[in-house]
Amino acid sequence: MRIAVVGVGAVGGCFGARLAAAGEDLVFVARGAHGRALRTGGLRLRSPLGDLHLKPLRVLAPGERSDRPVDLVLVAVKMYDLVAAAPAVAALAGPETLVLPVENGVEAGDILEPVVAPATVAPAVAYIGGHIEAPGVIRHVGTTARLVFGSPDGRADPRLEAFAAACRRAGIDHVASPAMAVELWRKFVFLAPFAAMTALARVSAGGLRGDPALWARTRALVEEAVAVGRARGVPLPGDVVEDRLALIRGLPADMRSSMLADLLAGRRLELEWLLGAVVRSGETAGVPVPESRAVLEALQAALAAGAPAQVEGGERTRR
Repeated sequence: MRIAVVGVGAVGGCFGARLAAAGEDLVFVARGAHGRALRTGGLRLRSPLGDLHLKPLRVLAPGERSDRPVDLVLVAVKMYDLVAAAPAVAALAGPETLVLPVENGVEAGDILEPVVAPATVAPAVAYIGGHIEAPGVIRHVGTTARLVFGSPDGRADPRLEAFAAACRRAGIDHVASPAMAVELWRKFVFLAPFAAMTALARVSAGGLRGDPALWARTRALVEEAVAVGRARGVPLPGDVVEDRLALIRGLPADMRSSMLADLLAGRRLELEWLLGAVVRSGETAGVPVPESRAVLEALQAALAAGAPAQVEGGERTRR
């Protein structure tokens, strides 16, 4: 397949590198020092699943057109960069192109669809930990690296079948799901609370579940997010709250959310697209979300005050 990767961080870098190493026709879109390093030194992936060094590498600047439309665009920028990245995605796409936004949130399709039409936007979810270790170098943390994707209406799509075949050739753990609304929200109702609470309390997963007060607030956030999803018509399963809390209990004690990692590094946060989206959607659906609103406002106030970046626990990060 002819594949473009827009956003060459943990998600785009890890999955893009595996696809390229397996012989797929890849082009990467990156900017700044990271983009320059990819052009000159190639892409280095450091991973427990196997290191890679891809050189030479085809790298485009954002907005630069490929010589012909690609079959699939994997979009893996941060949510706060998605609006700015949309024209770059459109520049790569044609009427038959499939666009897969792999984002931390549930609003990516709404943002991209008007810009990239008539290309098709298909939802996707990634489960992976990692970060840009240095320009041109991606560090994959842990051994989880899974992609879940499917068509918006649950129907079979030959383009998704071709992408699944490419993932098989690359040895990428993947699931083709006919119920992507549920898959998006299953991740969202876990990630939005986990990211917000670890960032607010500046604790890793072990600290979060080891403190009864923090754990009670985490449960309340998960319950509110699930209520919002169901009010929006997403058929989340009856045991989803306990299932998502069990997921957090099963994380390594030193696992941090990517939001906490960004906070400690002084980078912009995806807060408004995670817990902020719970609050916005709750307002639209008429679902009370008092705990989510309180945590969101507390984090916003702490950020505005320049709260000290201190954390309990180790180094792993989780998207």
